[in-house]
Amino acid sequence: MRRSRRKRLNKKKAEQKRVMRKTVLIIIGAVLGLLAANLIYIKAMDGRFYHHTSLNGYHISGKTVEEVAEMLTGSYNSLTLEITEQGETVLSAGFSDIGYKVDDESLHTALTELLERQSSAALVSLIFGSSYGVRVPFVIDRDVFQKAVCSEALSKPRIATVDASVEEENGEYVIRPEVYGTEFDNADLQSLVQETIEKDLSDGTVESVVRVEIPESIYRKPDITQDSPVLSDIKTLYTQYHNAQITYLFGEETVTLGWDTIREWLLPDRLDQPIDEEAVYSYVTQLASTYDTYGMPVTFESTNRGTMTIEYNNYGYQIDVDGEFSQLMEDIASNTAVEREPVYSQRGYSRNGMDDLNGTYVEVDLSAQYLWFYKDGSLVVESPIISGLPTEDRATHTGVFTIPYKASPFNLVGQGGGPGESWDVEVEYWMPFDDGQGLHDATWQSAFGGNTYMYAGSHGCINLPLDVAAVIYNYMEENVAILIYQ
Repeated sequence: MRRSRRKRLNKKKAEQKRVMRKTVLIIIGAVLGLLAANLIYIKAMDGRFYHHTSLNGYHISGKTVEEVAEMLTGSYNSLTLEITEQGETVLSAGFSDIGYKVDDESLHTALTELLERQSSAALVSLIFGSSYGVRVPFVIDRDVFQKAVCSEALSKPRIATVDASVEEENGEYVIRPEVYGTEFDNADLQSLVQETIEKDLSDGTVESVVRVEIPESIYRKPDITQDSPVLSDIKTLYTQYHNAQITYLFGEETVTLGWDTIREWLLPDRLDQPIDEEAVYSYVTQLASTYDTYGMPVTFESTNRGTMTIEYNNYGYQIDVDGEFSQLMEDIASNTAVEREPVYSQRGYSRNGMDDLNGTYVEVDLSAQYLWFYKDGSLVVESPIISGLPTEDRATHTGVFTIPYKASPFNLVGQGGGPGESWDVEVEYWMPFDDGQGLHDATWQSAFGGNTYMYAGSHGCINLPLDVAAVIYNYMEENVAILIYQ
């Protein structure tokens, strides 16, 4: 009995082993079959994406790299950028219009690498399918992008951001509140757009429209608001100085220093010394540089020789920069309208703008031995003369000089260069101009003009007939110019 049972058990085990071997063989065969089928499929799909494969949401089963690249390029190049502001669309443009274009070469390289990787998971792909994501690369034309994505390209006009300020209203100064506008730097908008596009394309999937909402944070903020303490100080200063106006007189020509300039000189952060003294001094210096004529070459219309220029000039007007600065500071502080000449350290007889002769002067042509005296543009008298003997120590000085005063009668006292050469003679009319030289009557001269000066010349003075000297003397005033040329 026991022997019979053992025999049955052994037979059963043998059957189980036989079934297991058969099962293993079947599984091995199936696996080998699958592997063989996989290899056959891989070879058949060489250069193409496997079935059940998607990329960035697109089905690419059985497509080559070129076919997928063409499909993605067409799709991504047709994307649209939409910019909205405060709920309103202000720009809608295709990617090509904003300078974006798919980088064909880089995309082809990425797809080729993806195709090469798929063979390692062919069996899994066949059973479960594969879904990939790839960042589609773009090249950007910066010039096109910057012109297409900027405040000027938006359909909504910009509202200017304005600082709070002090303004005049009905004769009083008030603080005008700031304005929070919608201006922004184009670079900020462009960075925002690029960042949004990069983010939307980073995972490989994208809708047909990339949307960008302009945030309020991008808008420029006012630098000065109405509660700024400096505005109160400015209001105080404006009230204190806004009536100041200085009109400088240069004959009929005037220069007005008004509120628009003075306002720029106020320093609200220095209420103890609220006027920019450096700026005021600079203004006075510039005024002097423009209107000083003293020491400058004199160009004038001579009586017989046309336009002439005399280089040496000891006549004219020169602004006393320090004195004018002090006076101007007082005038500004007075907060009133002032009309006056500048403070001069040197002045002539009369001026009109840059013309410091203004029609009144004595003209002496040494070559012609002739003199003309003009007053207010009219000829008063003309006459032949005798000038200095043409030697180094007796020749009449050439240049433009001032006649500082006149005297009648007057004793001419002097000593020459030769032994015993001295003189003490009384003249009726004396009008000096340079280093002891002057205009005067010379009754001892028997004739004037011509070449008389060559042998009977003076010691540098201009000798005149008595009646001519009288006329000149009677019309002569302090600081009249005399122009002497050779």
